[in-house]
Amino acid sequence: MPIVINIENLFGLLMYKNNNFAKVKKLLHYIVLLITIFSCSARVPLHTFEEEIPKADPDYSNINHWMAHPDKYDPSDVLPANILNDTLCLDSIDVFFVYPTIYFDGLEWNTPIENKKLNRKISNLVFKNQANVFSGMAHIYSPIYRQMHIHGYKDNINGIKAFDIAYEDIEKAFKYYLKYYNKGNRIVLAGHSQGTHLLQKLYTDYLFENDSIFRKIELAYLIGDLSIRNFSHSNFSVCENPYDLNCYLTWNSFPSDNSISSFKNQNIPVSNPITFRNNGHASLYNMHKGILVSSFKFLLRKSKILYPKILSAKADDGLLLVELQDFPLWDLYNKLFKDNFHFLDYNLFWMNIRENFYERMKK
Repeated sequence: MPIVINIENLFGLLMYKNNNFAKVKKLLHYIVLLITIFSCSARVPLHTFEEEIPKADPDYSNINHWMAHPDKYDPSDVLPANILNDTLCLDSIDVFFVYPTIYFDGLEWNTPIENKKLNRKISNLVFKNQANVFSGMAHIYSPIYRQMHIHGYKDNINGIKAFDIAYEDIEKAFKYYLKYYNKGNRIVLAGHSQGTHLLQKLYTDYLFENDSIFRKIELAYLIGDLSIRNFSHSNFSVCENPYDLNCYLTWNSFPSDNSISSFKNQNIPVSNPITFRNNGHASLYNMHKGILVSSFKFLLRKSKILYPKILSAKADDGLLLVELQDFPLWDLYNKLFKDNFHFLDYNLFWMNIRENFYERMKK
């Protein structure tokens, strides 16, 4: 059964915990959204993969089969309201972005390309929180793909087959992008969660086998790989400093007091998205540029960058441990995310990521 939320009662609770009306109002929209995501009784596919009616292939010559594309206006173009005068600008850079798992509730192993309801949800949840970090500094290309149901991660037979369908689309889209859209521009890959897993497979199955194309990729954001897998190649390693290129960045965000040992792995590199080093040192609070607090239409009209200098981050056993100070509603916020900040891997460090991308790529 879905949880029914009385907005007025929830708002009263939040005001009781923190009497700063303005701050609470800016956070409430996001909290309600998260409760909606986490509280629904999700449907899962019960049949085998072979029993499923095959989905139509995407046609990447059709601009409508791209979630983000330079030739149309989309949420990846939307900057937070309080940085609309942002002057960070770069030329001749493309970002090929693969969005994370948003298909939580459904009876099919793969979502069809024309699932308009899901596509709207992806657009609003992902591109206003993640892909837009590159807005104004790169052409953003993000293909719609037949995404694997989240339940696929728990099914080693049907899930693998569903994941392979999703990967077919990503490889097809990337090849199409190279042939028709790239036009010699510098290339950056970026993803999150399932999107990161698909990019990792793109590396192992395609890029590492095609050296001339592999060498065109200047940077990769392989963020939110909750399986904490060891991903490496002799000529492709984690970035070691804020200006490295021809490398990748990776982190999985958790509260500093988390006790989820199952995710820990000492052999996995971690990029610190505040210092952009992987040396294990904690970042200083005054280095943090602010959190992207997303919009929710009946409370806030625009997303904003808020709460700078309230967090410190450090790498520890394959995880990025985040410590927040003077953050409104910390206890409630922590409970909603179930002891990990997977959904906030970009939001928490949005401005730091943006400014580092500019400094790293302007060379």
